[in-house]
Amino acid sequence: MESAYRRGSLIVLFTVLASGLLCLATARGPRGGTSAAQDLGDGAYDLGAFHLTERSGDAVTDATLADRVWIGSFIFTRCQLSCPRITSIMKSLQERLAGDDVLLVSLSVDPDHDTPAVLADYAKRFGAIAGRWLFLTGDHDAIYEMIAKRFHLTALTNPAPDPDGKDEAIVHSDRLALVDRGRIVGLFDSQDSKALDELITQAKRRALPRWVRALPAVNASLNGLCTILLLAGWVLIRRPGSDRSTRVAPAVFSASDALHHPATRGHVIAMALAVTAAALFLGSYLFYHFHAGSVAFRGQGPIRWLYFTILLSHTVLATLGVAPLVLITLYRALRGDFARHARLGQLTFPIWLYVSITGVVIYLMLYQMPVSTSTY
Repeated sequence: MESAYRRGSLIVLFTVLASGLLCLATARGPRGGTSAAQDLGDGAYDLGAFHLTERSGDAVTDATLADRVWIGSFIFTRCQLSCPRITSIMKSLQERLAGDDVLLVSLSVDPDHDTPAVLADYAKRFGAIAGRWLFLTGDHDAIYEMIAKRFHLTALTNPAPDPDGKDEAIVHSDRLALVDRGRIVGLFDSQDSKALDELITQAKRRALPRWVRALPAVNASLNGLCTILLLAGWVLIRRPGSDRSTRVAPAVFSASDALHHPATRGHVIAMALAVTAAALFLGSYLFYHFHAGSVAFRGQGPIRWLYFTILLSHTVLATLGVAPLVLITLYRALRGDFARHARLGQLTFPIWLYVSITGVVIYLMLYQMPVSTSTY
């Protein structure tokens, strides 16, 4: 292996080892206590069929919300303790999610009292915007069955409520449910600010248009394509037909002379396409995360350390290695300085190859790795 290839490989190895040690040194132990935000991950499940009535009097069914992302809360209008707080939080979500295609849904756990008219007055007091925040009521038994067996949350009549109002006539969960197109995907503690931030982040990301949500797979494909093109370019430039343009007399051949050799011409095409794929990836990556925000890794244990080791080394090498090295290498080639172009290209190749391969690995670990239940 040429010395430049060796140096590039050593840079990759050193960065990976340093990243692993740093991630190990900063690793946190398992979080204790009750989870404030539960991402159901691959354990997400269907909400199933339901038929309820909105404060406007319109029927709302599972088909009505089948293509929507919505946040559900459980309240009743006679509640004097937790419900005003929960509804105020939902009001703040209405403000924080303005401009996002996320629906808010408040389901009454006291449907015998909370008629559409009562809910309409209650919604007005909290500034609920029609069409963005629904207030639902319906059959008592159906609602309680829905909360207990589908949301897996609590809702039951208090047999002995305190006459002084220190406890509620109906005991119910204050968690907020995130529902993505008919599937319950997360439960969030309404009293935890970090859980609410996570709820908003997830809701916004899930509500993005389908083509935007598909960009991570597109980005991984671009990284995979870049890997193939890098290997093709490397194979082509090492073929005997390319020797004159890179090793025998690089200082005396112009770019047009070098392109007369098929192997060199193939190398130029492959590398030009690799640069194009990398540029498209960068633009797509920045666009996606501008709209979707950061995506939390759900794995726990040793796989979490491995993921962050790969992610950190990938990020450092992509930012401080690939970006400047590729630009300088291209500049040397365009100037016809093939000797320094070749040496710098040999240094750049193993670094760029590692970044491209790990781009695919990061996608698979972050978006495709099975996780039954993860907590944050």
